[in-house]
Amino acid sequence: MSIAIEHVDFAYGRLAVLHDVSARAERGRITAVLGPNAAGKSTLLRCIIGALRPLRGSVSIDGQQIQAMGVQQRAHRIAYVPQRSTVSAAFTVRQVVELGRYALPPASARIDQAVSMLDLIDVANRPYPDLSVGQQQRVTLARALAQLEPHGHLILDEPTSAMDLHHIAQCLHVLRRLASEGATILLAMHDLSLAASIADDAWLLDGGRLVAAGPTCDVMEIERLRAIFRVNFEWVHGIDGRPRLLANVPAGAVTATIERT
Repeated sequence: MSIAIEHVDFAYGRLAVLHDVSARAERGRITAVLGPNAAGKSTLLRCIIGALRPLRGSVSIDGQQIQAMGVQQRAHRIAYVPQRSTVSAAFTVRQVVELGRYALPPASARIDQAVSMLDLIDVANRPYPDLSVGQQQRVTLARALAQLEPHGHLILDEPTSAMDLHHIAQCLHVLRRLASEGATILLAMHDLSLAASIADDAWLLDGGRLVAAGPTCDVMEIERLRAIFRVNFEWVHGIDGRPRLLANVPAGAVTATIERT
């Protein structure tokens, strides 16, 4: 067991956001947190990293309550990629990545590796605020990779939403590699195509409630997706014979590939 959520409730004032959520994410696997807007995905991730305190229930990392951990202990266990990352000062890309080691021992080699893995060498000395949003997302992910300790936990909130297709594929490859090396990967995403292609497991939220959790292909059941996203889905076979999830939306069709057993 790696991340365990037990009966979590959370509210912003009188606005209830999470209702009795219980789920588990395993080490060495990628878990996608899915759901429509305002389903509670980001709030749940912030409860997991300890930035928010649930009204009820608990979150534990490898058996230890997150709220019982000190700041440095959390930094040692968890690396977090927020949906929006703000850097007000004119730090260079490399300096921003170095911030991932702020609460940890210096590790220049780890910083170099993170910059290289996210294709940031050519912009390493450029000011972070001068970058495009997609480039900034890669810098934020590189910062988290510099922080992530072996067999650690990487929590990501829509990490590729502004990236081009090449860098999305690159980032997914990095996440798969980290999982294969024993990291726990938990990422919130709207893109069902990416979820189908990358996630081993999925948590599906709707209205702050956990509707389903388990292997991705089981959670992404057609009638369930139709009911929650109010879009017609169907499985079709591509020219390569592999099953694909087809979403019929007014702007066209979006497909996703997933292995089904």
